[in-house]
Amino acid sequence: MTMRSPVVHPRRHLAALAALLVCIGALPGCASLGSAPPDAPQSGASPDRAVAATPALAPASHSLQGQLSIKLHAFGTVPAKGLSLGFFFTGDTQAGQLDLITLMGSQLAQVNWTPDEVWLTDDKGRHRYASMAELSAAVLGEALPLQALIHWMQGAPAPQWPSTPLSQPRGFTQLGWTIDQSTLDRKQLTATRTGTATQRGVFVKVYLDR
Repeated sequence: MTMRSPVVHPRRHLAALAALLVCIGALPGCASLGSAPPDAPQSGASPDRAVAATPALAPASHSLQGQLSIKLHAFGTVPAKGLSLGFFFTGDTQAGQLDLITLMGSQLAQVNWTPDEVWLTDDKGRHRYASMAELSAAVLGEALPLQALIHWMQGAPAPQWPSTPLSQPRGFTQLGWTIDQSTLDRKQLTATRTGTATQRGVFVKVYLDR
């Protein structure tokens, strides 16, 4: 599929997306790709049950396509907000490209990363960010663990951080998120971060086309 040129600045378009696409569904704090890990898990899982992180291997390149639904729960005086968008991802957790597309077919933004930098391209040009957390907060309204999500969408925990397997539902917890794999055979996956007094609750649902 040929990608259209970016036409909308993500900050300006968030309000329109939220108004148009209040939905069931996102993507967390995440450190810059290739650098320090996201915040430590807050799931409360017992450390002795956690699965030890596996040694890092050379990343394999992947191509993923689908839709992402994000629901940001109300937090303090901040109201709940939801949005949906399509995505095309190519690359790996070290270097890659993520195209974010509105459900109307327009390109919202293009995100690129390497071990040395993270940037977003829109109709105003290229914008560099200090980390993927900062970038995702600007584009989606909340910092999300995009690096780990790449692995979650393939049905596995991110190998560089500990995880805890779940029996019901089928899945695992990692980085304070619960990943439900019970519908992965239908190319669907949910990721939930429970809200606390200091943390906004987030619900993400991924629909994979490939």
